[in-house]
Amino acid sequence: MHYPLTDQQRAAFNRDGAVVLPGLICDQQLDTGRVAIDRAMQQSDNYFRRLRAWENDSTLKALCCDSQLPAVVAQLLDTEQVNLFYDQVFTKEPGSASPTPWHNDQPYWPVRGAGVMTLWLALDDISVDSGPLEFIAGSHQWDRWFQPFVAATDGSAESNYDPEPAFEPLPDFESQRGQHNILCWELQAGDAIAFHALTVHAAKPNVSSTRRRRGYAIRYTGANVTYHEGPANNPRLINPDLQHGDQLDSAQYPVVFPATPGLGNHAAENKPVSAT
Repeated sequence: MHYPLTDQQRAAFNRDGAVVLPGLICDQQLDTGRVAIDRAMQQSDNYFRRLRAWENDSTLKALCCDSQLPAVVAQLLDTEQVNLFYDQVFTKEPGSASPTPWHNDQPYWPVRGAGVMTLWLALDDISVDSGPLEFIAGSHQWDRWFQPFVAATDGSAESNYDPEPAFEPLPDFESQRGQHNILCWELQAGDAIAFHALTVHAAKPNVSSTRRRRGYAIRYTGANVTYHEGPANNPRLINPDLQHGDQLDSAQYPVVFPATPGLGNHAAENKPVSAT
C-alpha cells in the first residue's frame, strides 16, 4: 500500500508542525493493529510505559518497518534515510478524566537533530469528548526545549523534573490558549496525525461514557539525527550499542527507509511516493 501525500499536506507539516493524514492505514492494518495494541496493553498499566512493543510483536514490526509509513516519513522530513526510533501505545478508556499536559517530546529523548517526528495512528474514531490531541501551530519553529514533567500512571503530570539548565520551564500554555493557534481534530479510525518532536501538544481527557481511544505513536528520525547522552533521557530508550554523537543505525533503531544491507533494514520495497 502506498499513501500519496499532497503538496498541501507537506506544507502544513512544515508550517504548523502537525498535519492530519486521513486514511493512512488500510482496513486490514487497522484490524490487525487493534489486536496487537490490545496485546501490548498487557505490557504495563502505566500510561507512558507501553513502548518498544514492535520488538516483540510481528504485526507491529511489520506496520512500523515494512509498510507504507517509512516512505511517508521520508517525504515529510525530506530525507533520504529513515530510522525507526520506537513505538508507544496511548489508550484512554471511557471516563478517563485525566488530560495529558502540554509538552514537547524531544527533551525526553536521547536524540538530537531536526528530523524527528511521530506518526500518531488513531485505532478508534476520536471525537472531541474522547481524548483528542491538541497542538500549538508553529511551535516546532520556536526551537524551545521545555522541561519534561514526571507523569503519573494515568498520564497526568505528577511533578516536574529537577531544574535542568538544558531546558526552560514549561509555560502555562493552558492559561495562554487565546495567544496561540491551537489545532485539534476529530479523527476516524485509520487516520493519523504527523507531528514534529518539538511541536507543543497535549491531549484532552476521554469523558465519553462508551468510546475507547486507542492511539499508536510511532517515532521516526531522518538523516543526520544523532544519539545524545544527556539530561532527562527516558531510560527505556537508552541504546547500549551507541555512544554520544553516533548515528542511530543499530538493531534498536533500525534503518527502515530505504533498504540498506547490514543495518537491520525491514523496508526493502518502500519507494518515495509522488505527490498528487
